[in-house]
Amino acid sequence: MTPADTRRAAVGPASHATRVTSLLALALIGLASGLQSQQIPLAVDRQGVMRWTDSGKEVALWGVNYTAPFAYAYRALAAVGMDRKQAIDADVLHFARLGLDAYRIHVWDREVADTLGNLLANDHLDLLDYLMARLAERRIKVILTPIAWWPPGYPEPDPVTHGLSDGYDKGQMTTNPAARPRQLNYLRQFVAHRNPYTGMTYADDPNLLAIEIFNEPRHPGGPAETTRYIDEMADALRQAGFRKPIFYNISEGYSDPHGHAVCAARIQGVSHQWYPTGLVRNGAVGGNMLPNVDRYTIPYDSFPECRNKARMVYEFDAADVGGSYMYPAMARAFRGAGFQWATQFAYDPMGIAYANTEYQTHFLNLVYTPSKAISFMIAGAAFRMTPRGAAFGTYPASERFGAFRVSHAEDLSEMVTDTAFFHSNATRTVPPSPDRLRHVAGVGSSAVVSYEGTGAYFLDRRAEGVWQLEVYPDVAWVVDPFTRPSLGRTAARVVWRSRSMRITLPDLGPGFVVQPVGGENTRLSTAQSGAFAVSPGVYGLARPNAPGQGAALTAKFVAPPASKAATTVLHAPPSEQTAGQPFTVRVEVVSGEPVDSVALFARRIGWGRMVRLVMEPEGAFGYEAQVPAEAVREGLVEYVVSVYERGEGRTFPGAVAGDPYHWDFTGREFWQVPVVAAGAPILLFDGTHDLNHILYPHPWGYVRFRTDIVAGSAPQRLALSAVVEDFSPAPDRHFALRTFLPEGRRTRLSDAAPDGVLRIRARAAGGRAADRMEVALVERDGTAWGAAIDLTGAWQDVVVPVSSLRRTPLALLPRPYPLFLPYLLETGVSRAGPQVAQLDGLQFAVAAGFFSAGGLEGVHGFEIERVMLDARR
Repeated sequence: MTPADTRRAAVGPASHATRVTSLLALALIGLASGLQSQQIPLAVDRQGVMRWTDSGKEVALWGVNYTAPFAYAYRALAAVGMDRKQAIDADVLHFARLGLDAYRIHVWDREVADTLGNLLANDHLDLLDYLMARLAERRIKVILTPIAWWPPGYPEPDPVTHGLSDGYDKGQMTTNPAARPRQLNYLRQFVAHRNPYTGMTYADDPNLLAIEIFNEPRHPGGPAETTRYIDEMADALRQAGFRKPIFYNISEGYSDPHGHAVCAARIQGVSHQWYPTGLVRNGAVGGNMLPNVDRYTIPYDSFPECRNKARMVYEFDAADVGGSYMYPAMARAFRGAGFQWATQFAYDPMGIAYANTEYQTHFLNLVYTPSKAISFMIAGAAFRMTPRGAAFGTYPASERFGAFRVSHAEDLSEMVTDTAFFHSNATRTVPPSPDRLRHVAGVGSSAVVSYEGTGAYFLDRRAEGVWQLEVYPDVAWVVDPFTRPSLGRTAARVVWRSRSMRITLPDLGPGFVVQPVGGENTRLSTAQSGAFAVSPGVYGLARPNAPGQGAALTAKFVAPPASKAATTVLHAPPSEQTAGQPFTVRVEVVSGEPVDSVALFARRIGWGRMVRLVMEPEGAFGYEAQVPAEAVREGLVEYVVSVYERGEGRTFPGAVAGDPYHWDFTGREFWQVPVVAAGAPILLFDGTHDLNHILYPHPWGYVRFRTDIVAGSAPQRLALSAVVEDFSPAPDRHFALRTFLPEGRRTRLSDAAPDGVLRIRARAAGGRAADRMEVALVERDGTAWGAAIDLTGAWQDVVVPVSSLRRTPLALLPRPYPLFLPYLLETGVSRAGPQVAQLDGLQFAVAAGFFSAGGLEGVHGFEIERVMLDARR
């Protein structure tokens, strides 16, 4: 199924007769009735539904924000020597490859207009015009937000500008009478601007569907002033000849009076954002975040004045999440809430994506985040195919919906129909009708494609027995891409390699002909049992004597060159292992060319010579070897990995020349793993070592709190401190912190006794002599099991039997934004007790419900040093 197919399949829940009736009764709210349909491609009906004016079908568009013409991306592309128009060409080509059909951006008004609101004919505007034309060629529709307000510096210091919004904060932009004329002048000129690449004004360009006036405005002037401001801006657009729908932000700083005020204005739609995992954590978010996107609530759903307003999502992302399982779940939630447009913020330009510097909390690019990109492609199909208003139950039941499936445990998004099979990572799913498949896209291996490379690939049937294959280069994330960025830091490396691929398609058979398309190599080869060698590029695949031979193939393909960097080894050792049990060491050896061999050298501390073990290749860059049981004794195991290239060895960590068997080896860095006796307590949280595994709430609109890292109960021990100063500001009257278990902390969970106890070392915080808190186990399916414990002012070990834990709400952290979205979730799991082998992390909470009315006065808080899971009562 092509993206166009999914668009055609996207229908709402209404019957055909209802749709026809609705089409005949279309109310083009605020629009002149005599305009041609190509000038107004869509309209909003009386029920607030966007419909295409030529067919009456519901609109459902999915895409991205992309900032190459402006701000940091504009400067950074020049800094790395990229021609900006060529960069736009490459990225728009990738948008089309991913099936995107929507684009939105807030225009940095300070870069395209002077202080009087006069539009400037400069390079920023020219690049926006160029981008608009390239998007139109790919049938990618556009909504623009002319007023951004934001200075264009981030993440660099803000440059000096003399533009439209300089001199006013956001609140003054909507309330200061002196700021109005410049905005009105700017909006009129903006939509009257003629794009030299299309020959049309923005008002007349049919590819520009709508205008959203202001990006995330603030309205301190009150409801009446809010409505008046919006009407003035909308009237200016209409006076300049703009006859398409106008949107305005309703979710920023939401309150019910604000919602009424926005919907009372002369606009056709309202806009939202969604950041369910917070923003700018400065590190990857771990744990299962699917509970955070279980649903999107609409607080104004019952307001009469809002019922004829269309809904769009101007920006969203699962920020700081490196996995590929979130986007389809977000698309499902959007459709359930009635949204018809959704654009992620922000797609990384390929020229600078290696560093993820533009907005490091976001990371999406076809080449550099292939699994996330395929997940995003699947989400677009889900957005178009899921009926508006559809519901699929509470998580985890909602992991499957229609043709789609998401899984945190498998780090997987999946779409399976008779004609399309898309997967974001390796999958064991078998498509139901392989002989009917027409489109395959994925990363990793499946029943259709066996491929160990890490880049994305696309298979499209062009005619009977003829397919086109696109293969993108391998990529490896060599540092956490969500940490503090720099153009001098390579977060993701690109590797061009020849690899084996095996394709199993009835339409091709086992001995199809393979011909490179569009490159220097045009040599034909023949697959052997479906297997053949492949490098990044485009290929034609044809069954011998296929009727469709000669079908047109597309040679357009762009990818960055291979990264120039020394070989490195990536590895995170487990936090501990059980004595007497062998364990597998897996590393990623990232190199430009295949290495000669890899060896593991391991020993128990106290032994002399290290044992040498050959590491076997596994996957694109992986190598594995097993540390034998005789070396895994109580104490500490240490090991290194030596990589051999061109006859020379280099040992990691440390990248020291040679290996431990060389007489002059000088390496002193080792990976180390504590080894404990069978049945020993399992460490679930340690305040000294788990500081990067804590999920904090954002202080906006939350209870008043403060957190800190403080001294623990003994030297060189630290504790996590949290103090709630007041429960009253937030309706939930609940405060929580969560931790997530990295994979290395899960090694002993399968040995945990179900009838064990939690040993919690904690005390009251804020100088209190006594307090209460809740400690909960959070499972991978989002189910939380907790118990309230009493604290004193002194450090103590509180023992809680696992069997005494009871269901408790899961706090959705980092706190989802906007703040009217759900904060606490009860999953739809029915189970008698916790499954300790499935732990995802812990939750520490303080809530008003833990105390009597008299006990709520003053601060409440806790300091927690560690949590152990112990089989001994």
